[in-house]
Amino acid sequence: MEEVSEISLARHPSDLVRAALVLLILTIFLLFGVASIPWLDYSESSTTYYLGGFCDYEGCHGYTDRAEPFRTVFPLTYILVLTALAVSVFELGFLVTSILRRWQWSGVGILITGILGSIALLVAALYLYFGLLMTFWSPTSVPPTAPWGMGAGLFMAFVVAVLFLVATIVAFFAARHLKALGSERVSPS
Repeated sequence: MEEVSEISLARHPSDLVRAALVLLILTIFLLFGVASIPWLDYSESSTTYYLGGFCDYEGCHGYTDRAEPFRTVFPLTYILVLTALAVSVFELGFLVTSILRRWQWSGVGILITGILGSIALLVAALYLYFGLLMTFWSPTSVPPTAPWGMGAGLFMAFVVAVLFLVATIVAFFAARHLKALGSERVSPS
């Protein structure tokens, strides 16, 4: 009875591999969302700040004509989020390689890309928060000035960074599980 279950595990992907695939694909979709929703809101003029530009009543514009810190903070934050997105695609590639070819170094690739991607996303959120919102806050006022509000993108970046780490851990253990299955020899009897 145990031999049948071992053989069925060797022929079918385990639940851990499915969970890793689902988590990584979900992370990629959420990273697309983080890159495309507003990160900052200015309630007094109904201006919404996205990573690629800002929109107000006149339309949408880039940050090249804006004053500091907008001109430097938003483009660098956007680059960090896109880096996390690109790295997550590479991590998915390492997992798929692990599934199809049982490559022995795919677990290391998953760990490196996952850790780098989640760090890039976390640094992007912290950089925007401290680089922009903290410049508007003076020590004499209690909270940061009232018209500035944290957008959904800034909040979601922290959540997706944690999900990215969880997906990396699950994918690493799935790759190790697949490597162990690929190294076992099954007798022809």
